[in-house]
Amino acid sequence: MTTLTPPSVPAASPSVVTRPVERPALAARYAERSVAPAARDAVGARLRSRGVIRLGRTWWPYRGHEVTLPAHGYFRELRLVGGLRIVDSWVAGRARRETTLLGRHLHPAVVGPDLARADLAHAALSAMWVPPVLLDPDTACWTVQGRDTASVAFAVGGHPVALDLELHRGGLPRRVRTLRWGDPERDGHHREVPCGVDVLEHRTFGGLTVPSTGVLGWRVGSPGPVRELLRFQITALEPVPGAGELPDELAGGDGMSADAAEGEC
Repeated sequence: MTTLTPPSVPAASPSVVTRPVERPALAARYAERSVAPAARDAVGARLRSRGVIRLGRTWWPYRGHEVTLPAHGYFRELRLVGGLRIVDSWVAGRARRETTLLGRHLHPAVVGPDLARADLAHAALSAMWVPPVLLDPDTACWTVQGRDTASVAFAVGGHPVALDLELHRGGLPRRVRTLRWGDPERDGHHREVPCGVDVLEHRTFGGLTVPSTGVLGWRVGSPGPVRELLRFQITALEPVPGAGELPDELAGGDGMSADAAEGEC
């Protein structure tokens, strides 16, 4: 197995980071509400969820299992009613996705670099379930934008990303956003579009207080109509401590077949 190693500090993107601030009061407020002392060494999380996902024009109930280490990537499995199963992962710049219906492989809608660039956004957003990753002064750079808003730059598998956080006055996030590569208009033109989560509830799991219920969609908090993609509820979360080996799912043990779609950044 691969041993966990800390990532290097990413270079700040000039389009996102405009005024570097080291551990601002906003970050301290977020840390105080989100991370108990016993969970400060968490670098990832195993979580289970349920909700509904939008495929085309139809909403499907699902149950999900995910392993995420935001500095490295993620593995996720969704089981939908009717025998539909979606498995996807992003690790070290390589994305994989497999969709089956009653064991039969379905043709992927996105492949190649478009798949890898799109799934990088999920790897970045998953940091909202591992607050210590966003609070490590050696690997994350906070830029205050307003009284309750900040941009946090870090790296996923060596690829620089940034999350925009909007916090409640108490310090917990009410909205988390990033840029995602995709084609929400379905016009054949892929581009970076704001994508994020409106947080509805928070829960504490193993010392981490994180978004537990929310709505994921295109253009959250941006001009234009929001296109909802996922409505989720986290039902269980187990922090992954930093002292240990990379989980099997992220170390090549994802169990996907040779028919899985692939792409690299």
